[in-house]
Amino acid sequence: MKTMIIVSDGLEECEALVTYDLLFRAGIEVELVGLNDQITSSHKLTFMPHRNIDEIDPAEYECLILPGGMSGTLNLENDQRVQDLIDLFVKQDKYVCAICAAPSILIHKGLLDNRKFICFPGFENGLVPENEKAVQDGKFITGKGLGAAFEFSYLIIKNLVSEEKAKEVLNKIQY
Repeated sequence: MKTMIIVSDGLEECEALVTYDLLFRAGIEVELVGLNDQITSSHKLTFMPHRNIDEIDPAEYECLILPGGMSGTLNLENDQRVQDLIDLFVKQDKYVCAICAAPSILIHKGLLDNRKFICFPGFENGLVPENEKAVQDGKFITGKGLGAAFEFSYLIIKNLVSEEKAKEVLNKIQY
């Protein structure tokens, strides 16, 4: 099952990279898909994603992941290509996952209305989040922030592979 993590300038790099690492360890084919050919994180780490968003075929992917970071979230939300991908994944009943500030993108689209979710405090936009590190409701998986990246990734692995594999990955990294 192929997964994309959409990365943009200003992202919280550890939310993207910890998630990438854990999914990779679970045997999931995962790619960092960039809004640009080079990404600079909120902490001034510069890296090259595997592919540019303009080069992908959305039909190849079963899961879309949005990392947070304040300016990174704004860059994702303000990009029509990202908006279109979210709409397509929802329409096709594929997984849409977001962590930290990024669930606010889904909130602004009305996708988390009447659903269980979590986000970084202050990004709820009037909705009431759960009191968990990571939450799943249907095909939506959300995480509270960097400190919840392991629980967030666990839920993704559990759904894309199995609960046994998710437990195995966390056990192997001494979580």
